[in-house]
Amino acid sequence: MALSGCNNPTPGETESGTTTDTTTDGTDTDATDTNLTPGQPTDTLPPTSTEPATDTEPPTSTTVGPTTETGPATDTDTTDTDTTDTETTGEPAVEVVRVWATANPPLLEQDRIVALTPALDAATATLTVAGDVVSIQSVAVTQQGHAIVSYDAPGTTGGVIIKTDLADNPENGPLGLGDRVIRGPATGLVAPKGVEVGPMGSFLVADTGAAAIKVFEFDAEGDAAPTFEITDLGSSEAVWDVHYVANADVLYAAGTNGEVQVYEDFSNAMGQTGPDRTIVPVEAGAKISVNLHGITIVGDNLFLSDVGDPMENTDGLLFRIADPANAEGDVEVAQKIEGGDLGNPVDLEVTGGMASTLWVAEKANDKLLRFRPPLLGEDFELVDSVDVTKPESVALATNNRLILASNPAGLDLDGLLEVEVPLIGAPTISATIDRLGSITSIQSIALAGAGDGLVGFDGTPASDGAGVFSAAAIVDAEDGAAIDAIGTRIWGPGTGLVAPKGITLNAAGDRLFVADLGDSSIKVFDPVTFGDAPPLFVFAELGGGAVWDIDYDDANDRLFAAGVDGTVRVFDSALADEGANGPARTFTPANDNDEVIGVNLHGIQYDPVGNNLFLTDVGDAMSDTDGAIYVIAGADAAEGNVAVATHIAGDQTHLGNPVDLAFDGTHLYVAEKAQSRVLRYSDILGLTGAQNVAEDAFIEVTNAESVRLEFSKP
Repeated sequence: MALSGCNNPTPGETESGTTTDTTTDGTDTDATDTNLTPGQPTDTLPPTSTEPATDTEPPTSTTVGPTTETGPATDTDTTDTDTTDTETTGEPAVEVVRVWATANPPLLEQDRIVALTPALDAATATLTVAGDVVSIQSVAVTQQGHAIVSYDAPGTTGGVIIKTDLADNPENGPLGLGDRVIRGPATGLVAPKGVEVGPMGSFLVADTGAAAIKVFEFDAEGDAAPTFEITDLGSSEAVWDVHYVANADVLYAAGTNGEVQVYEDFSNAMGQTGPDRTIVPVEAGAKISVNLHGITIVGDNLFLSDVGDPMENTDGLLFRIADPANAEGDVEVAQKIEGGDLGNPVDLEVTGGMASTLWVAEKANDKLLRFRPPLLGEDFELVDSVDVTKPESVALATNNRLILASNPAGLDLDGLLEVEVPLIGAPTISATIDRLGSITSIQSIALAGAGDGLVGFDGTPASDGAGVFSAAAIVDAEDGAAIDAIGTRIWGPGTGLVAPKGITLNAAGDRLFVADLGDSSIKVFDPVTFGDAPPLFVFAELGGGAVWDIDYDDANDRLFAAGVDGTVRVFDSALADEGANGPARTFTPANDNDEVIGVNLHGIQYDPVGNNLFLTDVGDAMSDTDGAIYVIAGADAAEGNVAVATHIAGDQTHLGNPVDLAFDGTHLYVAEKAQSRVLRYSDILGLTGAQNVAEDAFIEVTNAESVRLEFSKP
């Protein structure tokens, strides 16, 4: 994806500094090489007469080639001169400082942005993306089957996702931000844990971080304040979970100090005068509760889970207390369950009736435990368990189902699990609803003024689709840093973005081109107008199907677009006409026999110095051996079937799905996704004709999705 920044080509998304696939679009370059104003950031390559000063490669088995490169021909569409790609005025040479790539691994592994040395012998920084959701916490299900899900967010904030009809219509796939999300400073949510359906169309949140219980209208959305909150928790410093008994209008709250706070006449008093009574579990007169988490009442029994020391995986306890409506003070437990797999029982639920069952989410030991009493007995005994990675919460749903919140270590791994509970036999996981938040994967990166970055991302329709977020001073970010992806971004239904791939900037940095594969258009935005901002204008007529990547030639106001149908579309007077007239011409890579060889173009970059166009072709996206690189000479006037000057493909290459590229004036960098590598071809213009050759250097990057170059100051 061609993302261009003022001085640096936009960095491609990367997953990690070790093995991440990165698709790299050719960096954006200005169409002219000699008429540029000194100091102007451009996408153009340095004059061909100046050889880049290159460092020799260190002797390694995995990477070879110069450690630095001069004459950047990369995507640079901003006015900041600190990171311009190249200058063609005879000024001191500009060298490649770093290669940026985006990693877009499959499934739930977290996407990353990686900075690499020019020699591709090391990663200098690996950055993660701090999206909407850090970890899932609790889930409750209404009688109508709607799910209420609490989550922790980056920083000391949290939120609540509402997903309608989840219990009755569960499907594998992303949850995103559900159908509605409640978040923002007005909510006051800090670390929301247990959620519970409350009276009169409300729901309750035990906000452990804020030491409060917050009550919201079920229909609330966005930055909505709670209708009221309870801050008087009696003897408890904080509560982890709550349970509301509707027919008695009483709220029970599980305190992290091992005590239960009880609020009577809840609908009217709203807990504003503090708890009316406190229940302390004791055995033989001695307090035995330490750190209560789960709480529920079924029939005439109060059930509690106690995680004890959260760092200990053997000290968990379960309590059953009889007649909770009249319990107060030190109360002897009717049953205590300990040992076995009880380490951190973070939540529980109980089904009543003849087949009374106690379900326990046991986080430390990765299990959903099932307890039942024997015939004619009251004490619950362990029956069986289901392996579940870090269950955080359990809720009863309809039709013999449970909904679990799973909260494993790391980001992007949390989700909701639907568990089928047959009358006979073991429970089974029947659906996984994962990928929380508005960002499902990062795509392309562009570098802009003063080392800032713009990163395109995919999202789910339920989370207002995809977008582009700003990463201020990304080139100065320290290794291991998390980039804020939601503070400043172009995102929302008004943007019309569906599946953005390549992005690039003009040299002035005031126009951001986005190739939206999802609706076969190219959208142009003001890159500093964030929020649910519509595009300034749209290239709706592309002269064929969708395009994957784009590159803009400032000097000639010309836009090149790589079509997934194997054709290149050229838009003359791109900004002047705002795309109204469609492409001025199209051309397709061909061999010397005039046979079309272009199949599925992805990465694209124009070199105004040599008037060459660099393209990657992923071929069949399901094949990891049929990728190709093309060099088109005389690109400014190419039309129809055009014989390529260079065609790199074959069994000696590592080209399977080359999704992006970047050219520095001498060397070509390629994001090879199928092989999880960033490749470098040294002196790419020295290769002509058909070439079945391996790259000169590479580094592993998991599912590399894009690549961009960062240049030094001139």
